[in-house]
Amino acid sequence: MRTRPALVAACGTAALCASAVSASAASLEQACAALPGAAAGDVTITLAQFHSADPDGLPEHCQVQGEINRRVSPVDGQSYAIRFHLRLPTDWNRRFYYQGGGGTDGSLGGADAPVIHQGYAVVSTDSGHDNATNTSGVAGSFQFGYDPQARSDYGYNGPAQVTRTAKRLIQAYYGQRPKYSYFVGCSEGGREGLMLSQRYPDYFDGIVAGNPGMDLPKAAVAEAWDSQQFAAVAAAAGEITVAGNPHLGRSFTDAQLAAVADAILAKCDALDGLADGMVFNPQACDFDPAALGPSGSGELSQAQVTALENVFAGARNSSGEALYSGWYWDPGLRAFGWRIWKLGVAAAPVNTAINVTLGGGALPFVFTTPPNSTTGGTDLAAGTQVVAAALPDAYVPWVLSFNMDTDAPKIHARTETYRESAMDFMGTSSTDYRAFRRHGGKLIVYTGQADPVFSARYHVQWYEDLIRASGGLHKAQKFARLYLVPGMNHCGGGPATEPSDTFEALVAWVERGQAPAQLLGAAGPGTDWPGRTRPLCAYPEQARYVGGDVEDAASFRCTMPAGGHPVHGDYHPGHGADHPVFGRD
Repeated sequence: MRTRPALVAACGTAALCASAVSASAASLEQACAALPGAAAGDVTITLAQFHSADPDGLPEHCQVQGEINRRVSPVDGQSYAIRFHLRLPTDWNRRFYYQGGGGTDGSLGGADAPVIHQGYAVVSTDSGHDNATNTSGVAGSFQFGYDPQARSDYGYNGPAQVTRTAKRLIQAYYGQRPKYSYFVGCSEGGREGLMLSQRYPDYFDGIVAGNPGMDLPKAAVAEAWDSQQFAAVAAAAGEITVAGNPHLGRSFTDAQLAAVADAILAKCDALDGLADGMVFNPQACDFDPAALGPSGSGELSQAQVTALENVFAGARNSSGEALYSGWYWDPGLRAFGWRIWKLGVAAAPVNTAINVTLGGGALPFVFTTPPNSTTGGTDLAAGTQVVAAALPDAYVPWVLSFNMDTDAPKIHARTETYRESAMDFMGTSSTDYRAFRRHGGKLIVYTGQADPVFSARYHVQWYEDLIRASGGLHKAQKFARLYLVPGMNHCGGGPATEPSDTFEALVAWVERGQAPAQLLGAAGPGTDWPGRTRPLCAYPEQARYVGGDVEDAASFRCTMPAGGHPVHGDYHPGHGADHPVFGRD
């Protein structure tokens, strides 16, 4: 059922306005223009504009922009606000859709998710800081990490405030609140989805959290660890950037990564019952990169073998205690999406790895407490100055100087000024879903096995813990399901059949009670098998070939792996010892 808005002030009450399903264009424009009057408290509407339908763009709708809690920071003197962008379609389907953010947020977003064409009201936000204005010569767009409130807004308060404000404006415009509310995001947006399911369990009826940045500060520590391993390879080979830093992008050639991927396939492809260029049973993949080293095929140096061993085992301190999870051996590491995060472009004269640009700025300024000064926080070489204007190599000295013994614990540190640690405001691995379950919420989490920044093994660890906390697999799957995507990099890419029906599956689960036993995965034109489909099974089930066309999902069934599943304690995916020493927050 679709609802057309009318002007609340003109027709007296929200109930009367809700009945005005054929409002004129004039009254629609009036209703939109009247929305600034619906703002309350610290909310300011900066734009309320009515748009006619654009045949090549958006449907007829009211566009609203505003900000919450505009203030000046007592710490860094900069002006901050939680900005939001809301679009209210004329033909509303009584549903609300929150479009998740990415990176460290700081971008308002277009609130233009395709579902607006289906009648969804859509909102996006910068989560409390603006990458264009909250900057400095040292910290660049990570300057907001100096302001305690901006940290909290980024971690949880911004999305919560925007959700409440958007729902109030929806009610003011349409005369009724949404019947169903959904959140969809990937990466940082996926982390936001998990955060909302845990901190604000009754805000959304359904959430999709793709490749979520779960416990993101720990993943940032792992980014530094990985970069140090690859930097050691580059330094040993004399591969240095024009800025004088080890060139991570030249630590491995594309041909060498392809050789590693081929070796993984040779060892592990058939473990799921079919050699098809995909590893659907990563827990059973016991790959050893030494097979490609000097004592093996000779395609890798010993330094390269050691780096891969250290990276895939996961970040550790000098006592051998895990600081993050290890990673699955997956042939998706040959893809550009893996390289650009962990290594960067070999042909570039400077480091371009996202681990040392985005991750390299977030770690010292947002996830370290207190945030680093020009040369403070992590000790650097004498006289070293870090200036954001010198990007992309600007943060490399911090990353390579990051100490796993003395700096890693700073993600848990608090001070009188910074009363919340990074893990306090960013932690998202709670397994207490009692309130979410009571609300009737549904959660879909999917993750790429070859995600180079957020480990799928870490997501599996969390889900196994959730199974136990929920009283078993059957009970956990009533409200939360996890899907592994073989070959997929971060939020897409790689030799993968990527999920193509995630949101549709969520809506069917929320509104019709149809729990998704599997998602449909489809291979894109850039893969070796364009058009291939596979079932992406709800963990711990895995896809098994049962006969027929090997390119068709209908030829596969989701089955439990040999050895049982976690709820009975007899399923051992090979990473139980990798639980981080700091524990889950």
